[in-house]
Amino acid sequence: MFASHLYPGDDMDEVRTRPQDTAQQSTGRPDWTAPGPGSWFLDASHVPRPLSRFTASVMPDAVMAGFADTLARYGSLLEGMDVAIVGGFMYSRLRAVGAPPDAVGPPPEPVFRQLLQEVPELRERLATAEAVLAERRWRRDLQLWDDSVKPALHALHKALTTVALPALDDRELCDHVDRCAAALSEGHLQHHRHNAPAMLPVGDLVVHALRWAGVPPSEVLACLAGASPVTEGAPEELAELVTALADDEDAAALVGDDTVEPGDLLDRLVRLPGPVGDRAAAYLSVLSALPVDGEDAVGEPGSLEAPGLVVGRIRGALQRDGRRDHASAKEAAAQVRNAVPPDHRAEFDDLLTEALMVYRLRDERAVHGDRLMGSAARSALLEVGRRLQDRGALDDATDAVDLDADEVRSLLLAGHGPSRGEVAERVRWRRTADYRDMPPGFGPPPGPPVPAAWLPPAAARIHEAIGFVVSAVLQDAARASGARTVHGLGVSTGRHEGVARVIAGPEELSRIQVGDVLVAPSTGPAFNLVLPRLGAIVTDRGGLLSHAAIVAREFGIPAVVGCQDATRVVPDGARIRVDGASGTVTLL
Repeated sequence: MFASHLYPGDDMDEVRTRPQDTAQQSTGRPDWTAPGPGSWFLDASHVPRPLSRFTASVMPDAVMAGFADTLARYGSLLEGMDVAIVGGFMYSRLRAVGAPPDAVGPPPEPVFRQLLQEVPELRERLATAEAVLAERRWRRDLQLWDDSVKPALHALHKALTTVALPALDDRELCDHVDRCAAALSEGHLQHHRHNAPAMLPVGDLVVHALRWAGVPPSEVLACLAGASPVTEGAPEELAELVTALADDEDAAALVGDDTVEPGDLLDRLVRLPGPVGDRAAAYLSVLSALPVDGEDAVGEPGSLEAPGLVVGRIRGALQRDGRRDHASAKEAAAQVRNAVPPDHRAEFDDLLTEALMVYRLRDERAVHGDRLMGSAARSALLEVGRRLQDRGALDDATDAVDLDADEVRSLLLAGHGPSRGEVAERVRWRRTADYRDMPPGFGPPPGPPVPAAWLPPAAARIHEAIGFVVSAVLQDAARASGARTVHGLGVSTGRHEGVARVIAGPEELSRIQVGDVLVAPSTGPAFNLVLPRLGAIVTDRGGLLSHAAIVAREFGIPAVVGCQDATRVVPDGARIRVDGASGTVTLL
C-alpha cells in the first residue's frame, strides 16, 4: 500500500540526479524519499541489511494484512502497521483506529474519551478486548496453529520443494516462481496473523510482574527459557541424532573425520541406513528453513549452504556442548514469584502458565511460515539464476534473488528486463549496505502512546501488554558509549571475560573459538550453530525480545544488546568484559 521499492540500479539513478542530493553524493548515500506522511521508523532490528528484491516485492502487503487482522481480533486500539521498503530496508508506521496517517499522538484526553463513546469501531474494539481476556483467545489460536495452520504451511512447502526444477521448461518455471511468491506471501501473512497471541500473554506477564515486584524485565523473561525449542535451532532433532550416533560407532567416526569435506559428510550421513540416516535427515530438514542470517530466507543462504557450521554443531553436541537443563528458568520464576506480594502470587502463577504456553509461537511463526516458504522460493530462484547466467543475463546464479516474479518471467520468456549491470548493482547494495546508510526515520517524531489510564481495564491491559512486546523487540538502548565502555541493554545476566570476535556476517562464524565473545550487528538463526562455543553475546541492534536476547537466555550466556556501535568501538581480538546485568561491555 505504501511500499516504495527504491533500489540501486533502477530508481536510484533518478534519486541521485535530484538537486537536493548534492550534499549526499559526496558520501555516496542517496537522499531517500519518505514513503508517505506521518512518522516512519527504520526497523533495523529485523532488517539490518537490505532485503532481496524478491522478498521486498512480496512482504509489505502480507505483513500489513496480518497486522491488521491480529490487532482487530485482539481488540487493540492500533488499526495496523504500515510497511514501506526503502532501499531494501523496512520502515514502519503505526496507525491508531480512526487516526489519519499523519497523526503523531493521541488527541487530548476529553476528546479521546468522547471518541471511545461515539465511534462504533472504537466501541467494538473495547468489547473485543473484554472477550479476548474472558475466553483466553490465544489458547484457541495456538491450537489452530498446531492443528491447522502449521500443517498446511508444511504441506505447501512440500508441494513446492518436491518439484524437479531442472525438468521444468521456462514457462513452467515462471509459473512455479509465481507459486513461490504466493506461498511466501502466505507465510508472512500467517506469521503476522499470530502476532497478538504470541505477544499478549508474554507482555501481560512482564507488565504485571513489574507492577507487583519491580524486578527488571530481563529477570521476568528469564522465567520463559526453554519454552521455545525451535529458538535453539532444532534441539530436539539434534538430540535424537546424537542419541542415534552414540549407538553407531562407524557413523560417529564419520562425523569426527576432519578429512571429509563437510558437505560430503552431511550427504553421506543422511544416506546411512537405519536410525542415524533418518535422524540426520530430520535434523537437516528443519535447518533447511533457517537462513544463515537475518529474516530473509530468500536473499540469505540457508543453513545447509554453510555445511561447516552444521557439522561443527553436530560435533559439539556429541561432546555435550550446550546440552542444558532449564533449571535456571525455574529458579528465575521462583525468585520473581517471591518478590510478588502474596495476594498476587496465584495470579502470577496463572500469567506465567499462559506465557509459557504461547512463548514458542514467537519463533515458530517465522520458522514454519516465511522462512520455510522463503527457502522454497530461494531454490526456485537459484534455478532461474543458473539459466540466466548461462544466457549471459546475470553475473551469478545467486543474483536471481534480486529479481521479482515479473522480472523473472520477462527475462526468461522475453529476454528483456533489468540488465545484468542493474541486477549486479542491486546485489552489491544488498551485500554491502547496512542500516547506518539509511535515515533512522521519516517525518516528525512519533508522539506518545495513549495512556493506559484513559482506557477501560481490559483494553488497558491489552494495550500495555502488546506495547511492551513491540518495544522489547524493536527498542535499542540508545545509550552513548565511552572510550573503553559500550552501553546497551542487559538481557541475560552473568559476567564473562573473553576475546572479542567482531563478526561482519555469518560467513565469519567459523573464526569463533570456545569462550569467545560474539560481537555482531545482530544475530540470526545460523548463529545458533555456534552458540555453545560462546562465552557472551554483544550486538548493535535489538531489544529484550530480539533473537540475540532470547537465545542468550536459552543458552545461559551473558548478553548485552542494542549497543548501537559495539562493532565499531570494540576491536576484533580485544579482551573484553561483558556484564549482562548492568548492560556494559568494557575493554580490558
